[in-house]
Order: sequence, then C-alpha cells, then structure tokens
Amino acid sequence: MKHAGTVLFLLMGIPFIIGAGKGADKKLVDAVVAIVNGEPISLYQITQRSEILKQKYPDAKDIKKMALDDLIDDDIIYSELKIMGVTINKSEVDNAIEQMSEANGVSMSALKQSLENKGIDFHAYADQIKSELAKSRLVGYKFRTEITVTNDDIQRYYSEHKDEFSMVKQADISHILIEVPPDASAEQKKRLLEKADKAVAAIHSGKSFSDVAMQYSDDKMTKNSGGHLGYVDQGTLYPVIDKAIFKARPGGIAGPVRTPIGYEIIMVKGFKSSELLPVKDVKDKIRNDIYSGKLDNALKSWLLTKRQKAIITVYNEFL
Repeated sequence: MKHAGTVLFLLMGIPFIIGAGKGADKKLVDAVVAIVNGEPISLYQITQRSEILKQKYPDAKDIKKMALDDLIDDDIIYSELKIMGVTINKSEVDNAIEQMSEANGVSMSALKQSLENKGIDFHAYADQIKSELAKSRLVGYKFRTEITVTNDDIQRYYSEHKDEFSMVKQADISHILIEVPPDASAEQKKRLLEKADKAVAAIHSGKSFSDVAMQYSDDKMTKNSGGHLGYVDQGTLYPVIDKAIFKARPGGIAGPVRTPIGYEIIMVKGFKSSELLPVKDVKDKIRNDIYSGKLDNALKSWLLTKRQKAIITVYNEFL
C-alpha cells in the first residue's frame, strides 16, 4: 500500500469493470466475503478494488487477496477515526476528485462521461478516494509528531539517490497518439479510447511498441519510425504527460493519458541527467521524501497490530 500522497494518480488510467449502478448484479453487491469487527465487505467491493490494484500491480498473482487486505485495512482505519471523532464527509471527497481531475487535465464532466461509458459506478470510485483521504487523516493525527528526520538521514538518502537530483532530466521516449478531434461526439470519444486501450493491450500481450505504433498511431511524423521521439526535457510537455513519463521506469509504458490533442501512450526507453544539484538545494525535498516513507512504515506497523486484535472472518469460497 502506497502512502497517502499517491492518491494523485492518473485518473483516466483506472478502468473499472463492474458498476453497481445500471444493471449491476444484486448478488454481486450483497454477497459478503468478510466481516471485520462486525462490518461486512462485499464481493462487489472486492471486485472494484481488484480492478484498481491491477493497474498498480499488473504482475500480481493474487489480486483478490490484495484487494481484501486493502479493504480490511480501510475498515480498521474508519473504526479508529470514528473513535477519534473524525469523519470524512462527502464534500471532502468531491473536492479531492475535482482537484485531481484538474491536476491531470481532465474535467469532471469528462471523467464522469468516461466512467459512464465503461459502465463504472462513480460511487465506488469515490469510495476509493475516501479510503486514501482516511489514511492521510489517520497518519496526520497519529504519527506526524512522532517522526523525525536527521541530517544523517538526509545525507544517506542523497548519496543513495544521486540520479534523482540533477538540474535537467531527460527521457528517451516513443509514443502512440490516438487523435481526438475537437468536435468529437461522446460516441467517437468512446471508440477512440477503446482504440487506445487495444493498443496498450497489444503491447502488454508481447507485440513490440514499434509495431503497435505503426499500426495504431495518428502521428504521421513518427509512426513509421515506431513512434520514436528521442530525448525530451522534463517540464517541456503537457503536465499530465510530463508527470507520467518521469514517474515511469526505463522500459515502462504510460497511458493512455488524455491530453487536449487525444490519447497518448508512451514508452520510456531511458533517462539521462546533467549536473548534479548540491545537497543544500534538494534538502527540503529529501526531508519530505524520507518523512513520507517513515509515515508509511508507521502506518503499516500500526495496521499490523490492529489486525492482530480485530475480529476478522473471511469466507474463502468467494476468493
């Protein structure tokens, strides 16, 4: 489980599969998979959370077990917040979704339309955001004053992560553009997103990025060269694209990511950096990174202790 800050993931990259709204299977919603201190966890919740985790951990073998563990943690956290008199209200969740939509260049109407096109229950999506807010709130109340970061911690981190602290960072990328006309209808947008999803699926199935680019990309300048763009400087592209590229690992695939032009799928071939920044210029960033990591470890340790004391029943026939 990531620390609370990771709630700012790319919204359009979360393909929920089953919605509890139109046509949802009542048995799926009602089937109880587990009970945590008297609170039920349904098969529907497991299914929805599994779809989110598949995007974060595509190679995970037991995704339903991971989803169940995540939801058990949620119930334990909500119970603790209730004891503390702390609530996460609907307006906070709505504001968080709006802020993340803006940060990723996606309007709320476009987000809701995309979810609806995929048959996604917006309420289930909001529940996931509420979960991240609850983790952040618990950490803020319980652990922040207990965590310290020393100068030795900062120097050690700097020595072990020097490749992160350069004045200019560049990424060698290839891309596939699925162009979306400015006047595209909702149905056209749906078809074009499906096309982008097919391109990503082809890459994950083993087809080379170059071949997929030549087959799918609408960028006439690069498609015949397999979509290769070469090195780009950090901070020079659309913010949503820039963020996706420089969070990826060499060889990683990012997208489809929505931009004003269309859907972008990007392969990061590698990175290179220029002059190393002195530790004094990156000290605050390092302190924040270490602090976040220590908070994450404190939360994991606390959850482990609470699990040992909780009354948890799991009906394995559903997993």
